[in-house]
Amino acid sequence: MEEDMRFEEDVGVVARALELRALREERASEARKLFSKFKETGQEPVRLAVALRGFFLEEGVEDSERGEYGRYLKQRIRPAVEHLIEQDDVEKIEKLEQMGWFHERELESFICRAREHNRPAVLMWLMHLKNEKYGFRDRDFTL
Repeated sequence: MEEDMRFEEDVGVVARALELRALREERASEARKLFSKFKETGQEPVRLAVALRGFFLEEGVEDSERGEYGRYLKQRIRPAVEHLIEQDDVEKIEKLEQMGWFHERELESFICRAREHNRPAVLMWLMHLKNEKYGFRDRDFTL
């Protein structure tokens, strides 16, 4: 559990550094550097943060690069969405859900995560999604 927390903190640090660097660069230049970093790094927190940033960049990312980011994120959907929950980023979570990359089991864990980390906007969106897609099952407490 402590290792998961450290991983999540590392992803957050890298994500913030990427955002600060992006303020100083052109979009095309940022996209090239991000993809290069994504291909070169062996550090998973860095790779995840770069993939999330690159996947959601609107300009400068080629379709093949976005495809590689997407394949990576699909395989790492749980830590990716957990990071987005921490960032309180409902829009990006919604885009990943629309890709069909997570289902009921993952959704349940994301709901727990949003509740644990006090992210009410994300929690409400996730609960609404659960209601729409899977519904809530009545529990039977008969003896």
